[in-house]
Amino acid sequence: MNPLQPGDPEQLGDYRLLGRLGEGGQGTVYLAEDRAGTPVAVKALHAAASSDPVRRRRFAGEAELIRQVSSFCVAEVLDADLDSERPYIVSEYVDGPSLKTAVETGGPRTGGALRRLAVGTVTALAAVHQAGIVHRDVKPPNVLLGPDGPRVIDFGIARLLDTAATTTGHVVGTVAYMSPEQVAGARVDFASDMFSWAATMAYAAGGEAPFGQDTVPAIMYRILHADPALPSLPDDLREVVAACLTRDPELRPTAREVLLRLIGDDTGGGGAALLGRPETRARSEAQVRAEAPVQPETQTQAETRVPPEPRPRLEAQTRLETRTRLESQVQPETRARLEPHAQPETRVPPENPAPGRPGARRWIWGAAAVTVALVVTVAVLVLRPGSGSGDPASEVAGTPLHVDDFSERTGWDGYTFNPDGPPEERTYRGHEIGRGVFSLRADSSYPTSPALSPIPAKTPVALSSPERDVLVGATAQVREGSTGTGALGLLCWWDENVPNGYQFLLGFDGTARVVRTAQGDRLNVTPAVRADAPGVGQTVRLRAACRRTDAGTRLTFWVDGTRVLDVTDARGLPGDGNSQAGVIAQVPEGGADVLTVSFDDFSVHRAR
Repeated sequence: MNPLQPGDPEQLGDYRLLGRLGEGGQGTVYLAEDRAGTPVAVKALHAAASSDPVRRRRFAGEAELIRQVSSFCVAEVLDADLDSERPYIVSEYVDGPSLKTAVETGGPRTGGALRRLAVGTVTALAAVHQAGIVHRDVKPPNVLLGPDGPRVIDFGIARLLDTAATTTGHVVGTVAYMSPEQVAGARVDFASDMFSWAATMAYAAGGEAPFGQDTVPAIMYRILHADPALPSLPDDLREVVAACLTRDPELRPTAREVLLRLIGDDTGGGGAALLGRPETRARSEAQVRAEAPVQPETQTQAETRVPPEPRPRLEAQTRLETRTRLESQVQPETRARLEPHAQPETRVPPENPAPGRPGARRWIWGAAAVTVALVVTVAVLVLRPGSGSGDPASEVAGTPLHVDDFSERTGWDGYTFNPDGPPEERTYRGHEIGRGVFSLRADSSYPTSPALSPIPAKTPVALSSPERDVLVGATAQVREGSTGTGALGLLCWWDENVPNGYQFLLGFDGTARVVRTAQGDRLNVTPAVRADAPGVGQTVRLRAACRRTDAGTRLTFWVDGTRVLDVTDARGLPGDGNSQAGVIAQVPEGGADVLTVSFDDFSVHRAR
């Protein structure tokens, strides 16, 4: 526990706050005590987010989701006030460290402790999935080791399986424990949680994430292309961990199947017998769990819940097709640059063939299921050519390099956003963790406000290098109080030391343009074109691609999925240098204009 900070409340409802337990994208978790002196955990929505109706609804949704899960495996919700000025959720206090803290301080888990952890956490996931919920952020910090067993916490980005919110369109979660479908920004379901669970168990046993803990693009590359580096594990646990880490979500076992395997139920319709039946691979987890015995205390809830629709095979194979397409698009130089980071010398070779290869684990899937999958895949490839996305910019997207939903600090060029603070604390660019955005302010004292992403890194890159070919994307929203004729947009090939680079700008006047900055001199690459003007409070999706061609630099700009500019700059930039990507807000110099813009869902892909 850390002490309360200035600005923290001392009391919320009937609960006296004693100190801070942690802070995340949605709110701050405090240790508190009720009127009887019983310790509880109180999660309060960030003060800055309390006036945002969308954030309040998400926060209330978290409480509702937790209430739907059997209390033996999560921190039970005891109370909540979701209508107050500062909404909060009260849950039982789990007196124990997170798995991450326990491994960092006490070393990896072994023997019976590791087995109890695996059984306890997969039981918790089975209960979470029984409630129709996809957690989406299973990782060591979200597993608490209580005196009575592990608890899964933090349902801030969890979603019901049968809601459209499971199709996010962007990546959420912690990269080192993401599934391949999360990395690709595709739909996630129960199978994604199982991948993250397996990565968490590998961390518990070895002290390191199975796909590394270095740079974001290197980790994402390994998740899509490399085998996991697994530590020493008991045979049955190694078997289920490796199976859950297969890249095809349709071939991963369910939480119930893993649990049955770990407790040794190899007969009578459970465990290995259940996993060996090919027909179970074609059914959704909702159908599988419907056959499981229901505990008496959850009987009423289970009977009244409408189960999610079965996961269509074609949709699952479309995800497999997307992954295959992403792998095929990796440029040789990118592969050569990142593969050395896969640490082959420390990887423990799997006892069976690599995850995802049909027939490698007969107790999970049979040859018939693999044959069906291959036939359906061929049908999908024939009937659904291309990416399947309605966004033309997706046709340019290659290997993902960096994604950021700004729910935590990730090395951006900026601090905490505070443009109205006293002069010694004032910042015109930075994170607003409570809102989950990165914001910029441009005004007469600071007319041009850029911010740069940590990926691509701030290192010199030759103008001829294929590493320069990128597709940058972000969602932008103009904030209240913005006036005048400013513009917002994206940066690519940016070198702030010179400065050199390209700005893709969408103006308040409804014009779009690309500006080349060469050694500080700014010049429109082409005359401005008409586009939809971004109104205050309106959300707009921006994409920008910078690509090398024989004729010069090809610059393409999309606004809300519509290509508004596609031009080649024959002059290009003078000399080599840094090649960063980022966001920008600007207003005319010498005027009284003010522009405040919040960015979300930032991404950088290698461009084709």
